[in-house]
Amino acid sequence: MKKVIYYGAVDVDDSHFNVALINSRNGELFHFKCNSNVGAMIKKIQQKNISLKDIKLCYEATYLGYTLYRELKSKGTRCEVIAPSLIPKIPGKKVKTDRLDCIKLAKHYLKGMLTPVHIPDEEDEKVRDLIRSRKLLVDQVKKIKTHIISLCKRMGFDYRKHRGTSKAAYWTQIHYKWLEKTINQLPENSPLRLNLSGLLSTCNNTETFISSYDEQISLIAELPEYKDKVKALNCFRGLKTLSSLTLTTELGDIRRFPHPSKVTAYSGLSIREYSSGGKELRFGITKQGNHILRTVVVEACQFAFKPPKVSKNLQERRMGADPESINIADRCMHRLSKKSIRMFMNRKHRNKIKVACAREMLCFVWEALHKAA
Repeated sequence: MKKVIYYGAVDVDDSHFNVALINSRNGELFHFKCNSNVGAMIKKIQQKNISLKDIKLCYEATYLGYTLYRELKSKGTRCEVIAPSLIPKIPGKKVKTDRLDCIKLAKHYLKGMLTPVHIPDEEDEKVRDLIRSRKLLVDQVKKIKTHIISLCKRMGFDYRKHRGTSKAAYWTQIHYKWLEKTINQLPENSPLRLNLSGLLSTCNNTETFISSYDEQISLIAELPEYKDKVKALNCFRGLKTLSSLTLTTELGDIRRFPHPSKVTAYSGLSIREYSSGGKELRFGITKQGNHILRTVVVEACQFAFKPPKVSKNLQERRMGADPESINIADRCMHRLSKKSIRMFMNRKHRNKIKVACAREMLCFVWEALHKAA
């Protein structure tokens, strides 16, 4: 590969690109502004008699995602996407402009002070976005249901008082029938009837969309590139097809993590520490990482304190799985049970126990995916 002569950075904007190029041999700096498309940027670079094979560009991970990276790559230009949170910051600098940002980024890039992010495969990214969109719909349904219950209470329609018990479950068939009956008893021209019927209809339609997402996710999990990995993770207690596929797509190529500690750092489950002068101070987790990964493993450890036992559903999920994957999952189940009981006896908070078990579980997930890769 030809040696890089120019290191550059692109400050991405809706209307314009600010580009800075630095000659690695004599330190000469070029800066220009162009329309927000790759064609205009390449035209400007060529006007300065610079070959595309002699440059290497970078830009911060933004709303554009990896589209700019893939487009530059198709044009034969080397490019990297930089983690914004790991860009060095100079204390005392109070002036910020697009021009200064791209020049600063180019200087850091030339000195090797930036950290590139992993570029996922295009198909993996599509599956990952499908799962994230499903989560968005699920969150919307939760908000709509909460709003409907609050609205009914404000208008004097309390389902639990109607049933005569404070423990009556919402959103069961009985609750749905009561809600529909309550709506039908309201006057036809009532704004409340229009409001409640519209919200309930939106909730039902959204749940139908979620069902179609679930069907598609089940089909994707059977594809050759995901089947072995999902099958290996389904052996764990607390993980099913949806959560297993989520972990697989969010982690991407597991071989890029040489050690389990790298996975915990990537998910934000590492411990914050400030030790100096002979004193050791440790705090909670960093939360500086992929929050979706963190959520999945913490939810999988809700009942980690239970005695190690292979339930009927878990036994069905393990049918046809690799014995080595089952062995890893069993070791994880026993370890989490012991750890949670030990922390409980030490009077640790329940949430701390879940997070600590989630960190341990993610290490076993790393091992299982390495075996399946």
